[in-house]
Amino acid sequence: MAEEEETREVLFPDWEGPDKTGLTIEQTTGGEIFVKEVKGESPAARSGKVYEGDQIVGATIYFDNMSSEETAELLKTLNRHKVGLKLQNRDKSPYCSPLSTPCRSPMGTLTWEGKTRFGGSSPDIILVSFIF
Repeated sequence: MAEEEETREVLFPDWEGPDKTGLTIEQTTGGEIFVKEVKGESPAARSGKVYEGDQIVGATIYFDNMSSEETAELLKTLNRHKVGLKLQNRDKSPYCSPLSTPCRSPMGTLTWEGKTRFGGSSPDIILVSFIF
């Protein structure tokens, strides 16, 4: 039995789509997405971490350079996908929560505790992860 490779994460701080990043992607009839080509001297090639034949199994989008309108629109268009939200409570007290108890989705897969405070002055919603 072949050993499965661990997932690599490659950060592209100035992502402008696969073409400008130097990737050609391809979708199989089974719905999987693969890197078909990595163009020479592109950001993807210079990373040294993206290879032709890699399967794209997820993506993380950071909101720090997005407008609030772009962020809200992106979140509104997601439907029936596995999404992980990183949240921050802006209140001074790390234990103060706008809700008295954790909020759980009907499926029990999303939780909000309000007990941990992340550092820095970033927006309330920092990133969202997509798992394909």
